[in-house]
Amino acid sequence: MKQLGLTVLAASAALLAPATSLAQKLDTVIVTGVRSSIESAAARKRRADDVVDSVVAEDIARLPDLNVADAVQRISGVQITRDRGEASVLSVRGLTQVETTLNGREVFTAGFGRALDYADLPSEMLAGIDVYKTAAAARIEGGLGGSVDLRTRHPFDFRQPALAATARYLHGDLAGKGAGQLSVLLGGRAPAGVGEVAGLVNLVLQDRAYREDLKGSGAPMLCSARASSGCRLDLAPGQDSVVSSSTSESTSLGRRRRGLATVMLGWRPSAAVDLYAEAHLAELSTRQQTQQVNVGPNFAAGSGFDPASVTFFAGSHDVQRITWTDAPVSILGFVRDTVDRTRQLAAGGSWTGESLHLSADLSHTRSLNRLYFSGPTLAGKAARFTQDAGGVAPATAVEGTDLGAPSQLRYVSLAYRVRPLRGSLSAGRLDAEWLFDQAALDQLSVGWRRSRREADNADNLIFGDVPLPGTPATAVPARTALYPYAPFLDGRAPSITGYLTDTLVDARDPVQLRQDFGISTPLPTAGGPLGVWRIREVTDALYAQGHWRLPALGLDGLAGVRLVQTRSALGGNQSVPSSGGIAPLEVDARTRDWLPSASLRWRPGGPWQWRVAASRSITRPDFNLMSPSVTLTPNSVNPQLNQGTAGNPALRPMRATNADLAAEADFGAGHAAALTLFWKRVDGFVASLSQAETHDGQLYQVSRPYNADAGHLRGAELAYQRFLDFLPGAWRGLGLQANATFVHSEAYDRVLRANLPLQNLSRRSFNLVGLYEWGPWSSRLAWNWRSSFPSGTASVVGIGALQTTTRGYGWLDASLRWRINDRLTWSLDGGNLLGTLRRSYFGVETRPQNAWVNDRQIGTSLSLRT
Repeated sequence: MKQLGLTVLAASAALLAPATSLAQKLDTVIVTGVRSSIESAAARKRRADDVVDSVVAEDIARLPDLNVADAVQRISGVQITRDRGEASVLSVRGLTQVETTLNGREVFTAGFGRALDYADLPSEMLAGIDVYKTAAAARIEGGLGGSVDLRTRHPFDFRQPALAATARYLHGDLAGKGAGQLSVLLGGRAPAGVGEVAGLVNLVLQDRAYREDLKGSGAPMLCSARASSGCRLDLAPGQDSVVSSSTSESTSLGRRRRGLATVMLGWRPSAAVDLYAEAHLAELSTRQQTQQVNVGPNFAAGSGFDPASVTFFAGSHDVQRITWTDAPVSILGFVRDTVDRTRQLAAGGSWTGESLHLSADLSHTRSLNRLYFSGPTLAGKAARFTQDAGGVAPATAVEGTDLGAPSQLRYVSLAYRVRPLRGSLSAGRLDAEWLFDQAALDQLSVGWRRSRREADNADNLIFGDVPLPGTPATAVPARTALYPYAPFLDGRAPSITGYLTDTLVDARDPVQLRQDFGISTPLPTAGGPLGVWRIREVTDALYAQGHWRLPALGLDGLAGVRLVQTRSALGGNQSVPSSGGIAPLEVDARTRDWLPSASLRWRPGGPWQWRVAASRSITRPDFNLMSPSVTLTPNSVNPQLNQGTAGNPALRPMRATNADLAAEADFGAGHAAALTLFWKRVDGFVASLSQAETHDGQLYQVSRPYNADAGHLRGAELAYQRFLDFLPGAWRGLGLQANATFVHSEAYDRVLRANLPLQNLSRRSFNLVGLYEWGPWSSRLAWNWRSSFPSGTASVVGIGALQTTTRGYGWLDASLRWRINDRLTWSLDGGNLLGTLRRSYFGVETRPQNAWVNDRQIGTSLSLRT
């Protein structure tokens, strides 16, 4: 397992990825320790025909990485966003349009998009990860930023029967709870009646308790006596003021359970033939309950303010501190449970002759994503509510009203929402590869792949929220309890505590929950037909690729082209204004793209080699963006907050032109350095525009996507690693890995009417990993940091469109390991050791938006291998 330091034969994936070259198939790397793993990754990068960065199993094992995104985040050019304290969405060179393959086959998570949620897969399943920064004709299209291949161990990796098992306990400090984790791997080979057979079973069970605290400030609002509506108050005599519209403070406590079962079989009836079958089943389930208090003025209901309380940030019209009077309060208690379930089955084989290699692969992948959301809402009023945005996070307080008294609160609504999303992919491919002796063209590959992909949202978002007549909390005293999770936000800022929350005893039984409040209306079983969508795509891809070399000049390279033709059928429903009814809508589309790619490598001698590469790449829009339907989410408390999302079947694919220039050095013994410069021009970036629309007599703010103007990226990646072997004695065990990425991006935003950097892209990111390996002891200390980045756009009445920005932040993980003997290893791991506070703001730093804190995770494990 990953914690074992298990010896892994990191053989090529030629058997499982048919387009891999014969030369790569014969290239076996033995990984037995940290130094060997670092050397292996450096050698893999140097030998590759592409600009690629790799991480191997032993490297992954040395830090407390729970999922694939945790493991890949320390590669240069890769940035991640976090979900419940774990790495989740991944971008390469600023683009989230990343093609992901598992042993060379496309893999994804069902949902609105096409990508894999990297949190779905546990890191223990991996033998290695390859992040390709440049395109090649033989690889599956779909990645604007790049492509990521997740490599598992294979049955024939083990020459002798092997058993590896790891038991782990992980504790979250904010949650105050821990959970156990277990992983087991069995593998081996044996002679058969004809040839040799091999098998592998890998089982992983992860359970993690977590807590995430989030303090949000409502969108800023303009206060002026001249305003026609909203905040018609002079907070400061004779001037307009900008003030936060509310606060929202939520504590989410939950458990994440991640499971994996992999079974792989191999048969080699002769030295020339490899046959295989494999099955992967992964599931990530999250059970979460959240307590949330929202407080903010409602001027229509008579909210006011204390003039003596108002202070401003120096030199601005932004309010720093204010006390509102008679402010409405809502206290939400809800469960939010999700399940991601992905299954992939595959079979195929290859035949290798003297100069010809043939391979074929068939696979089928299915994925399900399901959301369940349910719970009640309490409401009341706060006599005085104070906000002070002058600290690291806004300080908040309620005075004059005891929100812990049942007499101050009443139940006003029940929430119920279910959203199913499904997807499937069937694919087949054939590949052929010729090797030539004593010729400039030493390898020629051709291949064909057909895939059929389907996705739908089943019955759409099933929306069953209902209002309540204002049941007093005193009428159901057994349902309420005081907020139990102090200190909030890890004590970083004074916050609201001492309020009543619902115990959520029956929130996962929505029928019983409704009966408790006398609601006899049956639960809905389907969403509105306007929001239903279904997508069918059939893609054929042909490629030809040649590898050439001129040894006398130290030159070699790849050149090829991939022809991709896609036929899609988009289905949904649309409104018929003349009759007020709904009619089916079908839209068919066809696209064809030529995707050339070429790379050149120059090896002048010595440790340095140089690369240049150019390519054309494509990504199709996400499924929900292509949908002809509209999904409406009414707000039962305030209809002014009705929202909707809609697709646009006329969206074009996003196409990118890419260029790379790289210098790489390998000084031996894992001592390596690299510098890569890159440029991208992307046509057809998808942006969204929100406008008011009327549906069923109600006004909704509906967001629709469109193809924006071209965007541009340019940047540099630097990487360096070595062990300090020149030091005396045990000091020689010290080592260092460091990388940095600098990216400049811009795309025109029609809402803000300006050229802006891409969302969720930091201009600068760094990884610094301290290593120690000496005798039975090893340790790592890893610091991951990214600079501030735009995280969205908010449209504010009276102010206009504002870019929301997340401040830069760092994340510190560490691990200490002791190899007790050849079979047993003990480890102590720590994640998020600094309890990082993440923060964001609207437009300028004097208008705070959100502040998040996640658990520090401390774990210990014991690993056995035979």
